[in-house]
Amino acid sequence: QALGPQFSNTICVNRVCVANAGSGSAGTSGSANGGSGASAGSVGAGGSSGTGGQPECSKNADCIGAHLQQPYLCKAQQCVALVTSDCPLVLPSANALDLLNTGSPIVLGAYANMNNAQNPHDSQAVINWDLALTEFDDPITGLAIDGTQRPLVALVCQSAPSDVTPTIQHLVQDIAVPGVLSTLSTDRLFDAFEFTQTTDYASAGGQPVFFLSTGSADLRLANLADDGLIWHMLGDPHVLGATIVGLLKRMEPYVNAQRKATSNVTMDDPDTVPLRVTLVYSDDSTMTDLFTVLTTPDADHPETLLTFNGMSAIEQPTNFREVKIDSIKNHASPDVSSGIMDLETHPPHIVLALATAEFPKFVVPAIENTWSQAGSATAGLERPYYLMSHFIYSTPELLNVASQFSSMSPPLDQRVLGVNYAEAQDPHSKDLYNAYEARLQGTYQGSLPLDGTENHYDGAYSLMYSVAAAANARGAFTGDDIRDGLEQRIFATSPLELVDVGPTPIENGSIGKLSMLAYKMSLQGTMGPPNFDRASGTRISTTSAWCIAPAANSTWVYQADGLIYDPTSQLLTAPSAGVPPCLAAY
Repeated sequence: QALGPQFSNTICVNRVCVANAGSGSAGTSGSANGGSGASAGSVGAGGSSGTGGQPECSKNADCIGAHLQQPYLCKAQQCVALVTSDCPLVLPSANALDLLNTGSPIVLGAYANMNNAQNPHDSQAVINWDLALTEFDDPITGLAIDGTQRPLVALVCQSAPSDVTPTIQHLVQDIAVPGVLSTLSTDRLFDAFEFTQTTDYASAGGQPVFFLSTGSADLRLANLADDGLIWHMLGDPHVLGATIVGLLKRMEPYVNAQRKATSNVTMDDPDTVPLRVTLVYSDDSTMTDLFTVLTTPDADHPETLLTFNGMSAIEQPTNFREVKIDSIKNHASPDVSSGIMDLETHPPHIVLALATAEFPKFVVPAIENTWSQAGSATAGLERPYYLMSHFIYSTPELLNVASQFSSMSPPLDQRVLGVNYAEAQDPHSKDLYNAYEARLQGTYQGSLPLDGTENHYDGAYSLMYSVAAAANARGAFTGDDIRDGLEQRIFATSPLELVDVGPTPIENGSIGKLSMLAYKMSLQGTMGPPNFDRASGTRISTTSAWCIAPAANSTWVYQADGLIYDPTSQLLTAPSAGVPPCLAAY
C-alpha cells in the first residue's frame, strides 16, 4: 500500500508485489532481487490495472511510465501487465523495456523450464532465445513495416505448473500472442493447443495460435489434426527408437565379452546364460511412446522393435522385463521404488533407461550401492550396463553419480551409453554451429551445459522469420499466417535464396526481403537445412550415441555424437571427428 494505488490488491511474495489470488487488478513491483532496478523480465506482476473501461493509455509508454518502468502493454486503451508470477521474464533481457516503447512491438509467448528460482533466466532455452531475440532486434529494432518499427519481444512462462490453463490464458487472451515457443512436455503442449481450439476461446475473440516446440513430439502430437499449427524442432519417437535398437545391438557383443571374461567367478557364461535386459520407463509421454515403439511390431517401422539374443524382446519374457516409474518432470517427489525393486530382485545385464533425471538421481545410486551384497539376487554378478535416453543427456545428476561410483569395477562411466539427436554433420552447418556456440558462451557466465542446445536457438529463429513473413503479408496476422509463412516462405521447397541463422544475414537485410511477397528462403540452421515431415510438423533428425568421460579435477563430461546412426544401414558409424575413447570399446 505504501507504494501507491497501482499496487492495490497485491501481496508480497519473496520481496515482489504480485497479484492477490482471484484479483483482476494489480500493478508490479521492482526487481525480483528486492532492488529498485527496472529490468524488464525480472519481476512478478498482476493483471490489467484497468479502471472500469475508462481510457488509460494511447501507447505502451503511458503504461510503463505509470507503473514504475515495468513491462506493460496498452491494449484497447487499457494497461495490461506482461509479467506474472508464472510468466516472470521478458526477452531480450538487455533492452525489452526500450523495445516495448518503440513503434508497435510484436509480443510472442514462450514456455521454458526455469528451475533456478533466484535467476529464472538461468535456463538453457531462455539463454538461447535471449541471444536469438537480441540478434534479431539489433541493429534495426526488429521489423520495419510501412515505416513502423516492429521489434520482437517474448514473454516467457514457467513450464512446471501441471495446469497450463492460467499461463496460456494470459498469453493468448490477455496479451493475444500469435505464436508460442515451447519446451512444454508433450501433454502440456497438447493442453495448451487444445485451449486455443475451444468454443469459449473462439467466442471471446481468440485467434489461431502457432506453436513451435523446440523439443521432440510424441505420437499423439505427431499425428494430431492440428491444421499445421504445431511444429517441432526434433523428431518423433520412431527416430530415437531405431537408434536405441541399433545401439543395443552394438552393446550386446561387448557386454557378453565382459561376462565371458569373468564367468569363471560369476558363473554367468553368455554361452549358457542368455543376455537379460530390463526396460525402465517413466510416465513422461515421450518416454511412454518410446516404450510403445520398442515393444510393438510395426510393419512400417520394423527397425524400431527391440531385439537381442537373436530375437525380439517381446518373444523372450524370461530375459526381458519392463517396469514403469514416475518422471521427475511430472512429479515433485517421483516414486521410483518399483524400478529399484525390480532391478534388485531380477538383476539384468543391461538396463534400458527410458527415463528423465529421476533415473540418475535416485535409481542408479540405489542399484550401485546395493549391488553384489551378500545374500542378494545380485551377489557375485558383474555390475549392469546402462543405455539411457536423450532426456538424461546433459543432466548434472548423471555426472554427479558418475563421480560417486568412479571407483567401482568397472567404473560407472565405462558402463553408460545413451542416445540423442545429433549435431548437423555437414561442414556448413558445423561452421554455423561453432560460430553460434562461441556467441552463446560469450554471453553466458553460469554453469549450465550449453552444448547440444542449438534446437532452442534454431527454433527461435524459425519462429521469428516466420513472424516477419506473416507481418509483411498481413498487418493483423494470426497463427495461421505464421504457419503459412514458415511452410511456404521460410522453409520453402523452391527457395530463391539460402539464408543462415545468426546476426550477419539480418544485418545484410534478409528480413527486409520478406516485404516482397514473392520472396522465399530456405532457413539454414545450426542443425542443418530445414528437413521436416510437413504432414506431422516434425524434423527428420539425425541421431547419435553419447557417453561420459573423465575430465580434470575428478569431474566428468558428456561426449556427444560419438557414433552417428545411419537409417539406411540401421547401424551406428564413426563420425568424421572420430569415435571418442568412452565409446571406442563398443
